Amino acid sequence: MFPPPRTRGPAVGLPTMPRVSLVLAHGAEGLTGDGVPAGVLYGAVLVGVVLGVVGLRARGTSSAAPTVAAASIDGTEVGPWPGDELPAAARVAGQSLGLAALVLALVVGWGGSPLSGLNPLPLAMIAVVWWAVPALALLLGDWWRVIDPYDALAAGIDRMRGRTSDAPTTTGADDEADDWWVPAVLLASFAWLTTGWIDGQDPRPLVAWLTALTALMVGGALVAGRPWVRRSSPMAVLCGVVAGGSPVRWDGGRVGLRSPRLGLAARAGGRRTLAVVVTLIGATLWEVVAGSAWWADLAGGAATSATPWWALFGLAATIGAVALAWWALARLGEIAALARGATLAEPLAGDLAVALAGCAAVAPIVHQLSTFLVYVQDLVAMSSDPFGRGANVFGTARWRADETLISAATANWIQLGLLGAALALLMVGGWDRLVARFDRVALDVVWSVGAAAVLVGVVYLRYLLGA
Repeated sequence: MFPPPRTRGPAVGLPTMPRVSLVLAHGAEGLTGDGVPAGVLYGAVLVGVVLGVVGLRARGTSSAAPTVAAASIDGTEVGPWPGDELPAAARVAGQSLGLAALVLALVVGWGGSPLSGLNPLPLAMIAVVWWAVPALALLLGDWWRVIDPYDALAAGIDRMRGRTSDAPTTTGADDEADDWWVPAVLLASFAWLTTGWIDGQDPRPLVAWLTALTALMVGGALVAGRPWVRRSSPMAVLCGVVAGGSPVRWDGGRVGLRSPRLGLAARAGGRRTLAVVVTLIGATLWEVVAGSAWWADLAGGAATSATPWWALFGLAATIGAVALAWWALARLGEIAALARGATLAEPLAGDLAVALAGCAAVAPIVHQLSTFLVYVQDLVAMSSDPFGRGANVFGTARWRADETLISAATANWIQLGLLGAALALLMVGGWDRLVARFDRVALDVVWSVGAAAVLVGVVYLRYLLGA
């Protein structure tokens, strides 16, 4: 998602990260170079959304997912916490895998090379936080909560302290709890570190952030128990929110397939959900803003002496702008519904945020698919020598990343397809939530969801075509 860490030196003979100018999402020709004018793409988004809205209205409220009425509007989801009903051996295996990965990351971060080009931790953390967790949640469902190391630590702490397991039994519980802001702030702090802090993508600052996060989760488990960790662990919350639009469900100790509409219909949102989704989209947009000429002009000379604080201001302002735009669109829907006699028990912005989660999940890949592919190749190479001491455990240490693994046009068509699928999820999921809230009145309110889809589509095309 963010600018690549420093490359390995040529003397080491290991993968070299691409220059920003070679990354497709930063303005390579792609679709426009293949003769598809940008105006046609923007027009396609507008026409597609309008046709979608007309189609939903024509089908009526009977087209809503059949389980939509089962979902409440207080942030709960039908179904237990993923992994709670798995066989004991599977639970232990998942928790052990998560804990082993956390320990390995801490050991490599503190004990490995302090240089980004010789330590895989920066690549791994950026790839996991911004790409792997949300993207795989959209494909595989709520997988992270099965291996979440902080949930495993919290469970162990509760057992040692003699606490009974009173953790929430539903994956969306406590969305409106007073600490709703915690996972969003933790995600934002990672975005700030990797985009605004001097050498923030070096191994030592990143492992310090990971250590602080671990200490916070352990402290929270000691004071408030496993329920607090489950609703505050940033990756777990992010994965759970995005998994609402996945075709894979975790239920009754089994993994099965479902229509994504059913998952979106069964998952209502609140402030916690909205904060996490807005933070992920805002952080992606901030990376674009931070690299723009107008931001450099705005920051001026002050940016050279206070870069982290200007970055903090810019990140907060970008996330705030995304939140304000989403709130305004939801407020328009609320006004339209109230004007037609509907009742409004809870704000609509949080309830519709689950439908937006799919767009948030694909945002980093729409922005930097080529970078992600290079990161994966470099991680494979660096796994043979995680401590940067010349080892070659798996025989991959001298592999070099292929920056042309897929062509620019192919990458752009993939990104465009992801954008189209995310917008479809936004509209269908938003429609089901509107029907659950307003029944027939949804026919007159669905245009607010269409406006949101147009806004998201235009912004993402700016990512794709080079903002």
